[in-house]
Amino acid sequence: MKRKLRYLLAALLLLASSGNLFSQSGYSPRIDSVISLCTSPQLSKLIREFSGDTATVIGGAPYTLLSRYSSSAHNPKAAQFIYERFQSFGLQPKYMNYSASGSNVYAIKPGTKYPNKQFIICAHYDDMPSGPLAPGADDNASGSCAVMEAARLLANYSFDYTLIFVLFDEEEQGLIGSKNFADTSYFRGDSILGVINLDMISWDGNNDYQINIRSNTLSMPMAYAVKNIYYLYQPALIPFFVMNVTSSDHASFWARGYKAVCAIQQRSEYNQYYHTVNDKFQIISMPYYLAQTRSAIAALMTYGLDYFAEIIHTPITVSQPMTPVNTTAVIRSPRKIAKDTYGPRIYYKVNNGPLFHTTYLNSNLDTFKFVIPGQSAGSVVKYYIAAQDSLGNFVTTKPSGGRGLNPPGSAPPDSMLTYNVVTGIAGNMEPYVYSLEQNYPNPFNPITSIVYQLAEDVNVCLKVYDVTGKEIATLINRKQNAGNHTIEWNASQFSSGVYFYRLTAGNFTEIRKMILIK
Repeated sequence: MKRKLRYLLAALLLLASSGNLFSQSGYSPRIDSVISLCTSPQLSKLIREFSGDTATVIGGAPYTLLSRYSSSAHNPKAAQFIYERFQSFGLQPKYMNYSASGSNVYAIKPGTKYPNKQFIICAHYDDMPSGPLAPGADDNASGSCAVMEAARLLANYSFDYTLIFVLFDEEEQGLIGSKNFADTSYFRGDSILGVINLDMISWDGNNDYQINIRSNTLSMPMAYAVKNIYYLYQPALIPFFVMNVTSSDHASFWARGYKAVCAIQQRSEYNQYYHTVNDKFQIISMPYYLAQTRSAIAALMTYGLDYFAEIIHTPITVSQPMTPVNTTAVIRSPRKIAKDTYGPRIYYKVNNGPLFHTTYLNSNLDTFKFVIPGQSAGSVVKYYIAAQDSLGNFVTTKPSGGRGLNPPGSAPPDSMLTYNVVTGIAGNMEPYVYSLEQNYPNPFNPITSIVYQLAEDVNVCLKVYDVTGKEIATLINRKQNAGNHTIEWNASQFSSGVYFYRLTAGNFTEIRKMILIK
C-alpha cells in the first residue's frame, strides 16, 4: 500500500512541477478586440503570397514562391519572407541555421514580468511535394501565416510572459527543424511553459467547424484551457481531443518534457489535396481558417497575460422550501480578484424567470460565502458564479462562458448549475457529500487550513506526506460527524517544498498538493 501511495504521489508531483497552467481561462474584451483585427482580407493576401498564388516582394524585388520544399531553391526565399515580415512588425527576427540546408526563423517578444518564462506559437513553413510546384496552402501555409499574423497583432503589446513566434523548416523530413529548436531550448535550460503548434488549420471539407487538439497526458491542463479559450472567443469551432499523435512539431517538445498542443483539422476529413500540387489557396475554407487563427491568437494572449482563474465550488443539489441556501466558492488566480463593488457574485433564476444576483457576504482569503434566498417547494433554481480581476481585465464564471465586467458575469454562460427545492430534507442545506478542498493559503508559511466535508459519521484519517511518499504528520485519526470540518497544519518544523495531504474517510480517499515557502 505504501509503495502504491508513493507512486501516486510521484505522479502528482510530476504534473505539479511542470508549470502552473490553470484549466479555466477568463474572458477579456481586450483580447476580443485584438483578434477582431485579424480579418479575412488580411489572411487571404498573406496566404496567397506565401503559397505562390500571387507574387510577393522578397528582398525588395518581386518574387513568386512556387514551392517551399526543403531542397527547393524557393525554400530559403520562404525563410527570408518570414524574416522580413517579422522585421516589418518591429520585431528582431533571427535565423536558426541548424544544418547546411535547414533554417528555422523566429522572433522573441520579451515578457515584462517573467522574461525567462516562455510561451511559443509555431508552425512549419516547408511543404510537399518535392517537384517544381508545391503550393502547400493548407499544409502548411495556413499555420505559418497564422503565426505571422499573431506576430503582427501582438508585436506592439506588452505581455507578462515572453512570447516566441517560430516557423520550422524540414517538418516533412521528420520534424528536423522543431527537434533542433526543442533540443537547443532544453539543453540551454529554457523555461518553456507551453507550446501551441498550428498545422493544416484551413481545410473544413464538410463545414462542420470541427478541429482536433492533439495532446499528451502532461499537456492536458493546457489542452483544456485552449479548448475553453476557443469556446470563449470563437464558439462556432468544435474542438475534440486526440491523444498522443506525434506527426507534427509539437512532438519535438513532448520529447523534451514540455507541454505542447497541436491545433489541426479533423483527422477523419483530411484535406484530399494534401501533399499534392492542388493544395492551393482556392481550397481553403476561409471562415473556418479565420476562426482557427483568431482562436490561436486568443490562446497565446491569454497565456502571455496570465488571464486565468479557478473557481472551486461544490454544486448545490437540493434545498428545503423557503430556506436560504448558504454556499461557498474558492476563487484563485495569478492576478488579484476584485472585491467589494465588483467582487464575486452568484446569479440565479427561478423556474426560468428573470435573472437575479447576490454579492458575496464575506470572504476568507480566497474563499467567498454566498446566500441564495429561499424559494417555494417545487421550484427549479439555476445559478452560476462570476468573478473578475481587480483591474477589470477579465471575467471568469462557473460554469464557464459568461461575460460582462464591472459587474462581473452580467452576460450569463450558455448553461448553468441547477438544484431543486423539495421537502423532506434534513437540515437547511443540500445533503453533505465527501470532498477534500484545496488548502488555503497555498503557498503558505507556516500555517495552512485544510477543509473537507463528510457525507456521514465516519472514521477519518488525514495525513501529510513529503515528495518521496514518506508520512510526516497525522493531523486527525478518529471518528467525526457528517458535515464540514477544518484543520490547521503548522509546518514550522519542516523545510520549504512540495507536500501532499491524504484524506481517508470510509471508502472515500483523495490526495491534494500544497506548497510550503519560507
